[in-house]
Amino acid sequence: MVFAVKNETSSAPNAGVALSNSYVRRLVTRYRMALSEIISFVEGNEKTLVVFNPPADSTLVSDLRDYFATQNVAVTSRRTASGEPEGVVVLRLDDEVLAAVPAEQLEELIAGGALRQPGVGIDDTPYHEILTHLKETTFTSSSKARMIEISHEIEDRALRVDDGRLYTGFQYASKLDDQHDRYRRLGTTGVDIHTFTAPDGTPIEIDGITHHSIDNTEIERSWFVVFDGGGDNAYKTALLATERSPNSFYGFWSDDPGIVDRIGDYLDSAYIKARP
Repeated sequence: MVFAVKNETSSAPNAGVALSNSYVRRLVTRYRMALSEIISFVEGNEKTLVVFNPPADSTLVSDLRDYFATQNVAVTSRRTASGEPEGVVVLRLDDEVLAAVPAEQLEELIAGGALRQPGVGIDDTPYHEILTHLKETTFTSSSKARMIEISHEIEDRALRVDDGRLYTGFQYASKLDDQHDRYRRLGTTGVDIHTFTAPDGTPIEIDGITHHSIDNTEIERSWFVVFDGGGDNAYKTALLATERSPNSFYGFWSDDPGIVDRIGDYLDSAYIKARP
């Protein structure tokens, strides 16, 4: 997939030019990306799961499409003239092979289930070779209830770890105030909590948190809950979405440590370290 990255805040060259996935992956480690650009990066980082030479009566391809419907992966099949390899599934990103596993392993995955329901991201312990590369879930959602559920799970993870930094943005101060009791409890833990909202006349007075009132469009349109895992990659997780039209959000949640760090680094440099 080729997509355009509009860069208003970073120093990346040729902002607004259509960039290939491979070029964007090199840029992401070199330049600061705004929140909307991180969403575009994840969206454009779609992987392909190829089932080679499935039997004529196999439903594996359609089953995998249903199973990974919310993951950022396309599922397809491919037949070769020789009929080989048979019973093999390959995960690719552009021209790079990320993993290859027997089809039986994914049939077991579908039957047993490794996607956490409900939950954030993927439990990849038994199926590490494939699932470790599928740690982002992209979504289009008009359901605030589901986004609140995901936000609460990330907050609960921070509560259990009792360490690290939690970044949360709920667009407007009044929305954060609706979560006052929850954040008052979080403020009693060892977690360094930073909240971000656009001002709307609602005062934020919650002990144990650092609140950042930011009067700009990015904060006004963004919903994010990001936990750095207390330095442990196993606990890093993030939800990031932008409101593209009234009450309609597009974004992702991810357990990928690199993506989580990228969001946290941006919030640190753009809004925490940049301000007195």
